[in-house]
Amino acid sequence: MKRNLSLILAVTLLFSCSPVRLIKPLEKGQKAIGGNFGGPIIDFAGAPIPIPYTAAFYAKGITQKTSLYGGLHLTSLAFGVLQAEVGTCNQLWSNQSKTLGFSVSPALQLALDRWDWNFRFWPQLDCQLYKTFTNQSFVYAGIGNWFEPTRMRPHNETQEKFWFMHPQLGYRWGKHKWNYGIESKWVGPNLPNKPNVADYKGINGMGALGVYFSIMKRF
Repeated sequence: MKRNLSLILAVTLLFSCSPVRLIKPLEKGQKAIGGNFGGPIIDFAGAPIPIPYTAAFYAKGITQKTSLYGGLHLTSLAFGVLQAEVGTCNQLWSNQSKTLGFSVSPALQLALDRWDWNFRFWPQLDCQLYKTFTNQSFVYAGIGNWFEPTRMRPHNETQEKFWFMHPQLGYRWGKHKWNYGIESKWVGPNLPNKPNVADYKGINGMGALGVYFSIMKRF
């Protein structure tokens, strides 16, 4: 039973991704803590609901254009899988008025189960274009990318796909040191969602639509 649960979690890690941690880098030396709630939408007892995945993260501004962050997926941890991430947010471009910008967030996703001590990792790259209304209020759109480095799937099946993408659209707002956000994703639109361990709600049988809520405090 524990081994089966471990395999199920390994299959669903792709669909348990979080919202983009940072859209814009923090100020140099600034720190932040935050968390998120939500996930892909599934059919539960006849009603569509987002899976309540939770995660927490810490971030620090290294320069005015680069911030470093690390996160821990709490739901996976509760089921015996240590899933963590480490990455950076880098502003590559902004217009003169700072109202438009483009950033990228390369990261590494790590997972280790406590039964068989299987270790997996996935490189990740989020790219987003944002439009700022105020310093704490902005909308963004982008594409996230996961890369699968292994050639074998659970149950010794051959891995046929090595790139998974998810378009995303979100809005962040707040004032003073608090910031809130809502983000929607289409996770794995190049991946059939059946058969799977959950009844994911995608588009034309592909991927899973997701909704994520986030909160962050800067200090």
